[in-house]
Amino acid sequence: MRQWNNLTYQSKLMLAFFLLGIIPSLVIGTMAYFKSVGTLETRVNEDLGVIAGQLNAAIRRQVEDVDRFSTFPYFTPEIFQILNQPYVPRDQWSYQEIESQQQFAKLLVTYPSIFSTIQGLVFYSSTGNIYGYRVSDRSSINEAVSPENEEWYRETLSRDGGIAISGLRLERQFNSAPFQTITASRVLLNDDFSAAGVVAVDIRPDFMDKIVRSFQMESMHVMVADEKGELIYSTHTADNQRFLNAARAQAVHNGTARGMITIPALGDGLEAATGVYAYSEYLGWTSYLLIDRDELLEEANVIRNFTMILVLVITVLAGLLSLLLARGLARPIRSLISSMRDVERGLFVTPAAPPVQGEIGQLHLSYVTMVKRLGMLVESIEEKERQKREAELYALRARITPHFLFNTINSIRMLAVLQQSEGIARLLQSLNKLLQANMKLDSELVPLEAELELLRHYMRLMELRYTNRFEVEWSVSEDVLGERVPPMILQPLAENAIFHGSLHSGGGLLQIEVGAEVNPEGTELLIWISDNGQGIDPETLAVLNGGGRPPSSGRSGDSIGIANVRERIRLRYGEPYTLKLVSAPGAGTRAVLHLPYRTEDGQDSLSRLGE
Repeated sequence: MRQWNNLTYQSKLMLAFFLLGIIPSLVIGTMAYFKSVGTLETRVNEDLGVIAGQLNAAIRRQVEDVDRFSTFPYFTPEIFQILNQPYVPRDQWSYQEIESQQQFAKLLVTYPSIFSTIQGLVFYSSTGNIYGYRVSDRSSINEAVSPENEEWYRETLSRDGGIAISGLRLERQFNSAPFQTITASRVLLNDDFSAAGVVAVDIRPDFMDKIVRSFQMESMHVMVADEKGELIYSTHTADNQRFLNAARAQAVHNGTARGMITIPALGDGLEAATGVYAYSEYLGWTSYLLIDRDELLEEANVIRNFTMILVLVITVLAGLLSLLLARGLARPIRSLISSMRDVERGLFVTPAAPPVQGEIGQLHLSYVTMVKRLGMLVESIEEKERQKREAELYALRARITPHFLFNTINSIRMLAVLQQSEGIARLLQSLNKLLQANMKLDSELVPLEAELELLRHYMRLMELRYTNRFEVEWSVSEDVLGERVPPMILQPLAENAIFHGSLHSGGGLLQIEVGAEVNPEGTELLIWISDNGQGIDPETLAVLNGGGRPPSSGRSGDSIGIANVRERIRLRYGEPYTLKLVSAPGAGTRAVLHLPYRTEDGQDSLSRLGE
């Protein structure tokens, strides 16, 4: 401690800089390296996840083609006729059995040539007959081989006519050398749903190699395993089963259909790897995409080493400069620190001017400006909080008015009922409904039937003002009455139709139509309010439909109401739902609401788009 006290301030600053500068720099550099490695692995695994999904989809499409192909006997009645013939041993065949066998061979020759992935086709009749065709060498059927003890055959029988996809297996059913294949099979059912037999389509396993090559994944290790964990395909040949077992163990531990895996070095040339897996529910297979970890992190390691050297060099140079700047920095920094402590306590007092100029002086001026602005900001926040409290009190007082009016009008209506003034009572009831709806504007959605009932109350009030000036026709489909819509969404449109339609109707009776239906595509709920007034000129119509600036003599009142309706729809549902006006001078006006339509399964068109 005595030796430390005897050191000069510059020496202490130098030592402290190396202790507090180099070590944190190394720690930060190390943390940044591991963070960058994690980010790189995450991004690579995300890309691999997309590729794995695409790979599974490509394999599934190939197998689905074979799946559809396995149903071709249902379109060839002759096959079912031959399959249902009784079993006759080959040494007892008559001309009829030989002719049936030849006819079946002709039927089989045509179909496999359509799909290049098919290398064989076998039919197992429920009566014991076996018919087959191999694409490559036209081998005959080996009747001594029975599939009844094989797992793929038992799985096929358990599907009751559904498709069954096997893993990699040896096909021994032909009188030729056994060959590896993947079998897609199903039970063929007669018209009475009895089993006519089993069709087994042998698929070339190398079709997956063509798919992998099309994805250009030469640097990756791609493996495909069946639901039992047995290898079906691999791009590498060295000890794949150990690699697969390690990858499958992590996938089973994760318990998800898709995820990331990291495999440590297993020895014997099996280096550490990272990648993803993706499970195909249709096939029951799992695809593994792995990349060598050292190869992945090669560039990251170069950047790490360069960063460490750069940090070391900069630290040494900065330490030397600290010896020259120590005295000039200490005094003004202490002044700033003292002022900062005052600011922490809420005292926004600026420090005195520094004795030095240059960067420290600029820092001081910037700090003084910051302190002043912080003081002004605090005062502004306090003022805004005061205004906010006043606004809340004003809003609380404002909410008393609708409730007071609601209760008062309800009392007047009861008095009108007692005095048997039914017309006044009904009008007051309608006004009450409108006030009650206005107080519930913050609710989410209401049934269309309730919104239409509210609109009827509004029309009843308008009849008092515009007596014998308009009549309303309701054209609402009963199927959409239960659809939910924003509250008070129709009243502004009806108000515009009555006011502007009756204003330009020339003294005649204004015809107003209110309707609702589902569009032909079944994706949108269309609600319209139309009138037979004088219509709207094109310039004003463009403004009302959300384009252009309103003219000086435009319809500003309904522009605000229509803009409010359109904005409420946009904020709730987004594109493409909106309000559209269709009109022409002398041809009336039609306002149409385009809203999501909720289907029978409880999903609306908006949620279906999100899927």
